[in-house]
Amino acid sequence: MNTSFQSTSPSAYVPPTLRTDGRLGYLTPDQTEKLKQLWICIYDIFDGKATFDQSAPTSFKGQVREEDTPEAPSSGPLGWFGRSFRNNGPTGPRFTGQDLYKSFWAFMIQDHPDTVLLKFLRARKWILDDALMMVVNTLKWRIIERLQEVIELSDVELSTKYPNFVEQFRMGKVFLRGADPLGRPVAYINVRVHQKSDQPPETLHRLTLHTLECARLLASPVSESAIVVFDLSNFGLHNMDWGFVRLFVQCFESYYPEFLGVCVIHRAPVLFWDLWRFIQPLLDPSVASRFVFTRNNAELHRVIPRESLPIVHYDGLDNWTYQYIPPREGENIHMQDTATKERLLAERRVLEERFDAATRAWMKDPGYQPSNDRDQIAAAIGEQYVRMSPYTRARNLYHRMGVLGNDERPHWTYDIKQESHPQQDNSMELDS
Repeated sequence: MNTSFQSTSPSAYVPPTLRTDGRLGYLTPDQTEKLKQLWICIYDIFDGKATFDQSAPTSFKGQVREEDTPEAPSSGPLGWFGRSFRNNGPTGPRFTGQDLYKSFWAFMIQDHPDTVLLKFLRARKWILDDALMMVVNTLKWRIIERLQEVIELSDVELSTKYPNFVEQFRMGKVFLRGADPLGRPVAYINVRVHQKSDQPPETLHRLTLHTLECARLLASPVSESAIVVFDLSNFGLHNMDWGFVRLFVQCFESYYPEFLGVCVIHRAPVLFWDLWRFIQPLLDPSVASRFVFTRNNAELHRVIPRESLPIVHYDGLDNWTYQYIPPREGENIHMQDTATKERLLAERRVLEERFDAATRAWMKDPGYQPSNDRDQIAAAIGEQYVRMSPYTRARNLYHRMGVLGNDERPHWTYDIKQESHPQQDNSMELDS
């Protein structure tokens, strides 16, 4: 990935600092011990040696989502996100340790498992019990939300199941484009094109999860995070969707820890600030600290380099305009090869078991230093995922754009245009 930008004009961009504290390769002895203890607790749950909360994961600020299983759709009233929930009652455990184990490894995709668990520890201030609860809730949530569905189904299949799913892409409601020098992909949310009544709540919910999972593939393993730009140009009350706001906050606070690098609120009109008075108290302080407000393009250029911002609408230097590319015939043909898929899944399970064994040895023997062995196995898991992905993951918009290559890593290219005049901010005037 090219994250080295050559400035072609004066820029107010303020380069971010790469944080290394609490990251893999920079751990203190105490942090290493916390990581080991978290692994011990997690394996006790996987192995059925420790009990854990069987309730549905807590939702936004303590709201419980008693989500239906896929096999038993509900006809009950609309819930917190405008979706149907059902109380299953005291029917016994909903999750086993093995359920969480499978969810854990599906969650890892090509990431080093230590890197993922460290995010939970940092998000919960290195408090072991809190981090463990967050991990368990995330694994349960991914099962309930059927996260594998947005990974395995094509755009067409998702649109068939969730009306107007592809239409959200066509109108450019949300898309990922470019990255900052740390490799943090930028997700643009164009609020002005959103009308809550134009699509079922479940469609927007699935779109959000799909985008988050795509962003995970596009994020650099160095930064481990993404930038979100809420573009509030021409925003009106008819564009406001509290359900989406709650979902957005919930995901980054509870289920994608440390993944929100910066959240830019761009060109907020005066009426937004009345809404912000209600939104801000809902935010966890660590998430709230990542919000940045930019009144115009010149201020946005301090957060995101102009070289990776589109010329259109953002006065950047990248001569690029968003356009949805529909699925190509046969792009998911490998997913029909069940024999190869099963062989690759079996290879993956062998690597997972090897990592398990090395980690369990580390847990039992304080004198054992398996870091190189575990790192090598984790790297092999990542490499094997690249070979397995065409058989287990539907090709998405970013594959078709050529951003995600055969190595399942981002390769951004920019069509930089030289400026022949000083930078001007051609953004709209703010409401007065």
